[in-house]
Amino acid sequence: MLLIWRRDASLPQVSYALDPLTCQMMVDHFWAQFLRSYSLSLQIDLPPTMVITEGLPGRYTAVQMHLHWGGWDLEASGAEHTIDGIRYMAELHVVHYNSDKYKSFKEARDKPDGLAVLAFFYEDGHFENTYYSDFISNLARIKYAGQAMNISHIDVRSMLPENINHFFRYQGSLTTPPCYESILWTVFDTPITLSHNQIRKLESTLMDHDNKTLWNDYRIAQPLNDRVVESSFLPRLGKGTFCRQDEIESKLLRIENLITSLGKRIHPNARALSSLVLKFPERNIGSYALAHLHHPMDLHAFTVCMHLRPHPGAIHTVLSYSSAGNDNELMINVGYEVGLWIGNEFVNLPHSLESQDWANYCVMWSSNTGAAELLINGLAGEEQQFLRGGYSVRPGGVLILGKDQDGFLGISDSDAFVGQMTDINMWDYVLSAAEVREQLSCERNATVMGNVFSWGSTPLSLFGGVQLDNDVRCQ
Repeated sequence: MLLIWRRDASLPQVSYALDPLTCQMMVDHFWAQFLRSYSLSLQIDLPPTMVITEGLPGRYTAVQMHLHWGGWDLEASGAEHTIDGIRYMAELHVVHYNSDKYKSFKEARDKPDGLAVLAFFYEDGHFENTYYSDFISNLARIKYAGQAMNISHIDVRSMLPENINHFFRYQGSLTTPPCYESILWTVFDTPITLSHNQIRKLESTLMDHDNKTLWNDYRIAQPLNDRVVESSFLPRLGKGTFCRQDEIESKLLRIENLITSLGKRIHPNARALSSLVLKFPERNIGSYALAHLHHPMDLHAFTVCMHLRPHPGAIHTVLSYSSAGNDNELMINVGYEVGLWIGNEFVNLPHSLESQDWANYCVMWSSNTGAAELLINGLAGEEQQFLRGGYSVRPGGVLILGKDQDGFLGISDSDAFVGQMTDINMWDYVLSAAEVREQLSCERNATVMGNVFSWGSTPLSLFGGVQLDNDVRCQ
């Protein structure tokens, strides 16, 4: 079903006065019963004690929930609803039947008022959704069609978004044969976020009856055919788009930070480095690039993206920031693994990259959870790590490229960078998956520049034989 929102006088039938849903159960949480694999989908059986008591025309009892997703070989997205043409990564359907009027799902499924389905979108994020950890890990145990297992320890309510007050509603049909026109659809606006690895496992674990990977188990969007789409909330933006208030404020803050940073970083004598490369030809105690920061390193979160071509077979320090209290306030080195130091504590972020050509590394960290993640060439690393939850990177320190700081600049060259680096940017927030992929572009205007350290805008002083190299990564 194609779900389109337009704030337009030509659609007077749209309503904003829908009541919120109230779900009840005999216990405090909604616990799933069985996880089943079918040839066309993945289903979780739900207990009859899970019911919708308010917000719909009657009492509706839960039966099961199932998922629809895309796949790596054909498409990236597999939701069955689209909003203003945007399709999310996957979609969850929680199926209920009208238990006030019918004795069972089978009896209700072909009646015009028989079924109600709650639909939730999934989006691609950087950090693991721990409420889905057990569910995702159990997929391998029902890999083949017809397998089932007990999953009574999974809390269904925790798997749903916290905000269930914003939703759309319309009268529609089943999306699988026989496609009865029997469903009152409620499509929620707030998506559920899963990590790259969780999305990847969902899309690549299950097999169909032909023992082929189960991909793209969704029906393409269908025309509205004059159906009335109601909304429980008034979208705040017009002309075919809408956005939640927190998203608007977050994006405005990012724009404000970028504009402020650009204004502060105008340096009359700075040479534009955006198309050039820094070359560190050999291990040299005095070789490094000193950054003259205009934005304080007071970080509760960050993303650092960089294009690197290090010499093989060694550990290379790319970036080192020392504060008054910590020599390794923030440090990143690359090798067989990527090392991350925050507040003098360390984790390794494993990866499987073996290429000796240019590669894009993005390292992200959030103080809120302590989660740290590595993406190489836009793809997530092998596993997420946790470091320094609740910590803030301290301002007032020194940032250099190419050398570790152990009390004084250049005291040791054991992990000094040897090779080439370019397009190094740092932000004081976690980039979206789309923004990370933009870093791979060779179009200078297509990428978002860092608001803490901006390649080509933040002035650098080069020492000890560091060279400006014209061997650019984009020809």
